[in-house]
Amino acid sequence: MSFYRIFNQMKLLFTISLALFGLANYFLPEPEFSYKIYGNMANFFESKNDLLDFFEFNKGETVAEVGTGDGKNLLGLSLLTDSIKFYAQDINTKTLNQNHFDKLKAKIKKYKDPLTNTFELVTGEEKRSLLPDNSCDKIILSATFHEFTYMNEMMADLYKKLKPGGKLYVLESVCFSKTHKNYSAEDAIQIIQAHGFNLLKKDGKDINGAKGLYRLVFVKK
Repeated sequence: MSFYRIFNQMKLLFTISLALFGLANYFLPEPEFSYKIYGNMANFFESKNDLLDFFEFNKGETVAEVGTGDGKNLLGLSLLTDSIKFYAQDINTKTLNQNHFDKLKAKIKKYKDPLTNTFELVTGEEKRSLLPDNSCDKIILSATFHEFTYMNEMMADLYKKLKPGGKLYVLESVCFSKTHKNYSAEDAIQIIQAHGFNLLKKDGKDINGAKGLYRLVFVKK
């Protein structure tokens, strides 16, 4: 058997494998767009398209969620994106740990398998994210901004973690816990711009039972 014939047969098998892979994913169940599958981040958006239009994810990007909780938001985003490196960052190792994250990942794979994104878990501190400097194209704060005890230190830290021209996304609504301070959109804009960011976008409306919901996008100067 000639080398040319062997090569063509291997090429055919590869093509068939790709077709079967695509067909298998076609029959996976389509999850509803809700926090149950996509995490609390879904509460800030009306649909999958609304979310994707807001974040404008691109293949090859490095994206971090600071204050990710158990990482469910990033696993939800992985149903809608491909070939992104995600940093899942939190200070609480009881909620964010590899064992629990792997269990959530196994559950999400019943909707998309394989997941083409990669994940790295980072345990931060109250004043520092401990993400690598100049590493992120985008950083997401989903219901996290109001949690910062050391606001100035964290804003300065996040600025360092973004690449030049990197974007910071802030999703917030009224938190009814008496232990948390609420920030209006105007408060958040003033604080974040004081740390070297320019505001690119401000929108949002009260949906999914939220009050005072806003969505902000900033760019690193």
